Amino acid sequence: MLPILRRPYRSDRTAGMHWRSALIFGAFVFLFLAVFRPFGLTGWRGNVWLLALGYGATTTLVMLLLNVVVPVLMPQWFDEERWTVGREIGWVLVNLASIGAANLVYSHLAGIGGLGWWDLLRFEGYTLLVGIFPVSLGVLWNEYRLARRYQNSSAAMNTGIGTHQHQAASPVRVVIPSETAQEDLELGLDELLFLRSDGNYVEVHHLEQGRPVRTVLRCSLKRAEEALAAHPSLLRCHKRHLVNLDRVRHVSGNAQGYHLFLEAEVDPVPVSRSLNDQLPELLAARP
Repeated sequence: MLPILRRPYRSDRTAGMHWRSALIFGAFVFLFLAVFRPFGLTGWRGNVWLLALGYGATTTLVMLLLNVVVPVLMPQWFDEERWTVGREIGWVLVNLASIGAANLVYSHLAGIGGLGWWDLLRFEGYTLLVGIFPVSLGVLWNEYRLARRYQNSSAAMNTGIGTHQHQAASPVRVVIPSETAQEDLELGLDELLFLRSDGNYVEVHHLEQGRPVRTVLRCSLKRAEEALAAHPSLLRCHKRHLVNLDRVRHVSGNAQGYHLFLEAEVDPVPVSRSLNDQLPELLAARP
C-alpha cells in the first residue's frame, strides 16, 4: 500500500478552481441537509432551510481557508513536484475533518448541541464516514487513469526519440546572465542541459568535459529565458524549468504529466500541462 501512496499525483491548485469547488460543495451540503434532513434535523423546529444554509456557508468558508489561504502560507508543502497520492488523500481528509469540526461549532452556536469530546467524535465520525471511501477510491482511480494516459503517450514519443541522432558539437555559444556581468556563464549551446529556478537564483545544469555539473547564478529564470530566446531548441517547459530539447533522450509519464530525461545523469525535467499536446510535435521537430 505504501508504494501506491507514494506515487506522484497531479495537484490542480488554482484559486479559481478552489473557489468553484468550495461553492459547489457548500451548495451540495446546503441542499442535502435541507431536502433530506438527516442526523436528527427532522425534529428541528426552526427554519431548516436557513439552518442548512449556515452549514453550507461554513463548509465553503473552511474549504476556502484550507485550499486558498493555507497553500500561500505553506508553499513548500504544496509543491506540485512533491505531491503524491498519499498527500492528496490525507489533505482531502483534513478538509473533511475540518469541515466536521467547524460545523460542530456552528451547531453549538445554533443551539443544537454541545462542544464536548463526544460531540466532536460524533461530528468527525459522520463526516469521515461519509467521505473517506469515495475520496480514496476517487483519488486512486484518477491517479490510475492519468498515469496510464501519460505512460501510453510517452511510449509513443520514445519511439520517435529513438530515431533521433544528436548532431555534432555546435560552435554556437550562449551567455546566461547574472546580476554582475563578471559572473555571466558562457558555454556551448550543446553543453547546456537545463535551467531550474530557485528563488532569486537559477541553477544551470550543463556539461563540462562530458560530465554534468551545476552552476548557480543570481538571476531570474525569466531574464535567462529572454537572453536565450534566439535559440528555438531551448524551451520554457515548466514554470521553474527551461530545457534544451536537443538533449532529451527519453520521456516518461505519470499522473502529474510528462518528465524529460536527458542524456546525462541529471534530474528529470517536468513538463507543464499546458504543453502536453505540443510536446510530441516539439520533439519531432528537432534536427
